[in-house]
Amino acid sequence: MFWKFDLNTTSHVDKLLDKEDVTLHELMDEDDILQECKAQNRKLLDFLCQQQCMEQLVTLITHEPPVDMDEKVRFK
Repeated sequence: MFWKFDLNTTSHVDKLLDKEDVTLHELMDEDDILQECKAQNRKLLDFLCQQQCMEQLVTLITHEPPVDMDEKVRFK
């Protein structure tokens, strides 16, 4: 019977955004962050549009990551 199952699924990104002290790096570590952006997750977009997040994103884009970093993290 389908009503016995909880079909109200909340993404892990939403759970992170409910935390008061979530950081951009915590969100960027999530595998489904791009899918949530494409789905126009309002909480996520509001968080990413904040001044400090925009500055961090620009810094991540414009500065080369350290060479000694793990390659998976470095190019994420």
